[in-house]
Amino acid sequence: QSSGSSGINAEYGEDVDDELENEVREECSKYGSVKKVVVYQEAQSDAEDAEVVVKLFVQFHKTSECEVAVKRLHGRWFGGRAIDASLYDEQKFLRDDLSG
Repeated sequence: QSSGSSGINAEYGEDVDDELENEVREECSKYGSVKKVVVYQEAQSDAEDAEVVVKLFVQFHKTSECEVAVKRLHGRWFGGRAIDASLYDEQKFLRDDLSG
């Protein structure tokens, strides 16, 4: 079995809540066996009031599951936001480099 990582990026701003990780895991489990979900909040500058972009990373057990998830989720709406889904470099993900 090969493993893969699928980065699913959506801007959520201040709307991130404790349920987001579970909601993403539940939705993505429709496309394969989810190994890990990471909710990453990235400030767009060092300013105190900088815009925050929330990136969602989902790791599946198989690369083929990642590919299906990306095809099915890209352009869909989730939590009131359009999803920009793409495959993410697995080595970067494993190094916790989520800035890409």
